[in-house]
Amino acid sequence: MKGFTSLRGAGGATDLRFHAVLFVAALIATIFTWTRDVSYDDEENVARIWDRDTTDILAVNYRIAGVEVRIERRTDQAGDYLWGTETIGGEESLTTEFPVGSQGHVLLGRIAGLPTARDLGPLSTEMMTRFGIAGSTDRLVVQFRDEQRELILGDQVYGVQQRYAYEPATGTGYVLPRDVISTLSNGQGAIRERWLHSFPDDDVAGVRVEVGGAVRTMSRFGDTGEWGEPGSLTPDVAFGTFMQRVAEVAIQGFAERPGPAARMLVRIVYLDTADEPLGFMELLRDDGREADPYFIVTETTRVPAQAMTFLAVRAEEGLAGALSGAAGARSELPES
Repeated sequence: MKGFTSLRGAGGATDLRFHAVLFVAALIATIFTWTRDVSYDDEENVARIWDRDTTDILAVNYRIAGVEVRIERRTDQAGDYLWGTETIGGEESLTTEFPVGSQGHVLLGRIAGLPTARDLGPLSTEMMTRFGIAGSTDRLVVQFRDEQRELILGDQVYGVQQRYAYEPATGTGYVLPRDVISTLSNGQGAIRERWLHSFPDDDVAGVRVEVGGAVRTMSRFGDTGEWGEPGSLTPDVAFGTFMQRVAEVAIQGFAERPGPAARMLVRIVYLDTADEPLGFMELLRDDGREADPYFIVTETTRVPAQAMTFLAVRAEEGLAGALSGAAGARSELPES
């Protein structure tokens, strides 16, 4: 009985408090483990609502109150690409179309093999009401090549950025993981294209630059990254400054498009070591716009994107350096 009598003294009270603290800590840890987001370190052990290949997806529609985000697969002469549309409702709805960037491609991969943070099994009427699914108009619809899957979205899980979901076709409830829900909810801000080019910068060995009908071909020195005339060992500092400013031009968004007053300030074709095109960039200026008149088109944007004005201004100011020192710049247009 010695072990029991020790609980009656001051030391015993301390032991009780200590074990109570441990119990509460264990309880909190259990609750956290139950409600935390799924860990994707070991993909093979993650339960999935469905498991398909990314190329099987033709379109994804995410619809919540007042906002609809759509990603669809399209094809043109350059190949397959993902196109996004975001419509914000209200008295006057606003629709923005944009190319989908790398984050959107990652999202599509997650949706193709859609993981679940929790499989809730068949849901009763009471559970559907408690989870905010009954009467919900929020939807996640995925159009595969051979079938369509639809999830009704319920409330957000308390304390975490996860969301209850229900698939009417199977009668099963789930908890959707944080990364999928947060990316979809952020819409174009999360999934639109942000990069002007997809090729590595180190692959660029030369460029053809067209300004006002004059064309100049320049080579890049592989050891220093400086620019000069083909066959020359002397760097062209002014041209190098121009190319540096061009490299800093960035996408602001896709909400606006240039009008009929837009004109091309410069077109650059990027070349590899075999003088084959890697991609291109066109910098446009819409003189009919009072604010933010600059736009850029590249092989990744496919349509004119709004350029960050202060960076585009710097590139335009450097245009003089694009042709300075060019001996008899040709007037014919480059092939691209």
